[in-house]
Amino acid sequence: MNRSNINNLTNLWVTGGISGGYFFTNEEYSVSMVHGADWPNKIWFGRAPDKRMMDTIARKWDLQNVTVVAWGDELPETENLLKEYGFTSKVALTGMSMRLDTVPEPLGKLRIEKVDDNEKAGEWSALFQKAFGYCIHAATVQQTMNKIDYFIGRVDGNAVGTAALFIDNTGIAGIHSMGVVPGYRRMGYAEELLLHTLNTARLRGANYATLQASAMGEGLYLKTGFREDFKLKNFVKK
Repeated sequence: MNRSNINNLTNLWVTGGISGGYFFTNEEYSVSMVHGADWPNKIWFGRAPDKRMMDTIARKWDLQNVTVVAWGDELPETENLLKEYGFTSKVALTGMSMRLDTVPEPLGKLRIEKVDDNEKAGEWSALFQKAFGYCIHAATVQQTMNKIDYFIGRVDGNAVGTAALFIDNTGIAGIHSMGVVPGYRRMGYAEELLLHTLNTARLRGANYATLQASAMGEGLYLKTGFREDFKLKNFVKK
């Protein structure tokens, strides 16, 4: 499941880069970027990085506008290497997974809409930025909504949260971009978005779901049935 989790996550970044910006890969590392936005804008490694690889990356890419993501047994050594190149840890995440045959039904607290036109794509983008503090460009949502399911949660007509579902070519359902805007948190809406997204994946034939949880979200995911599998970290330039 660790491999499936990473495969879903990196393929999501690839989809965003190919559709809205550009994507580069070789056997050592990959880069997925969208100009004018904060996502995906990721670099990740195909093997444990060393100074030669980092020197090559530093010459070729603007590292001020990208997040380097690392995981696996070599994570401590990678973190030390990245610190030598001016990176600092931005956030630590937990890779999690669960089977979908025991997912509870949604509670009916939200009306949830799928993004299916440009107007909703713009609304989802603005809502995501309120919830997370960084930008997934509306154009990226427009260009990928045939491959990624984007959801908006509403209460009394007010848009309060986002979620995204990416079922990859192996049938793994990745849960992404799940957030609630300030003012509507701690009301059970994140749980409702999660249950809706998980049940959508189950009805579409997925047997397993994966995600990458922040410390704030881990409690909800464990309560729903996810298990902790591995750690990964995001690094940015100081």
